[in-house]
Amino acid sequence: MTSDLYGKLTFDQTVPRSLAHRQAVGEVFVTDSAPGPDGDFLVAVQVPRAHSLWFDRLVPFHDPFSTAEAARHGSFVVLHRYFGVPVGLPFSLLRWQFRVHDLAAYRDDERSPLQGVLRYQVNDKSKGGELGDLTLSGELTIGSSTAMSFNGDVVFFGKADYAALREFQQASKPPPDPAASAVTPLDPALVGRRDRRNVVIGDGERFPYVIDTSHPSYFDHAYDHVPGPFIVEGFRQSAVVAAVRAGELPSPVAAVLGCTTTFGSFGEFGALLECSAEVTGAAGGRVTVALELHQYGKRLASAGIELGPYPA
Repeated sequence: MTSDLYGKLTFDQTVPRSLAHRQAVGEVFVTDSAPGPDGDFLVAVQVPRAHSLWFDRLVPFHDPFSTAEAARHGSFVVLHRYFGVPVGLPFSLLRWQFRVHDLAAYRDDERSPLQGVLRYQVNDKSKGGELGDLTLSGELTIGSSTAMSFNGDVVFFGKADYAALREFQQASKPPPDPAASAVTPLDPALVGRRDRRNVVIGDGERFPYVIDTSHPSYFDHAYDHVPGPFIVEGFRQSAVVAAVRAGELPSPVAAVLGCTTTFGSFGEFGALLECSAEVTGAAGGRVTVALELHQYGKRLASAGIELGPYPA
């Protein structure tokens, strides 16, 4: 990929918010896109410096999670613009994985927003000409550095099929549980943040999720299920607390160097979501944590997260 192609992308304005599946313009991180020369696709992204969620950090480094979220936005832009996926078609993210290759590329100069170029390759696994399963993979370049690689699987549904599925799932769920709305969030310092509103877990043998549907980023628009990015943030915070309490991580101010998440079913509102976290390895300052999300006594999603220190 040549710098000439990157130079054709602009950071002047965001793409239409519907393409990124966002309601608020301020929640859109994609600014431009273009087909690449090898059947791939390029997407320009920028994360605002003053964003209430991604500015909430205690080190002079941008949060790699913010670019994983930008990559998620970018995947929708690519699918809508270049694969004919209609805006508004229901979808489900089955798997999302990323790895940070150059944490130093995320250093914050406290003058400029974080921006970079995503390169995507898309494998359409649909059969018979009907839209279905797709796998996206790619990498993020910040400046001249390959900062992150990522890949994921997404499946799209016909609107009638999705409505029938959700009606069936919700008809069989128990009545609302008052405990789900009574969880007290942890102190922000315990998860490496300043703002209590950005804390998404409470304390317990398993970490219960704190669901505030008025949060402007996690719940940018109405959902009929608990959204994936919110679930993954709960995984991250649970991993940090578990690693610190196990004595394997010296501080909750730590970077996520790798994350693999698999979703098996939808999380429902009105019922307690609980995350189990187990430290599975520690070496060279890096800690790996295995996580599972449970609701109604069943596992909904699982993840593996690798944590490590920021550069000095």
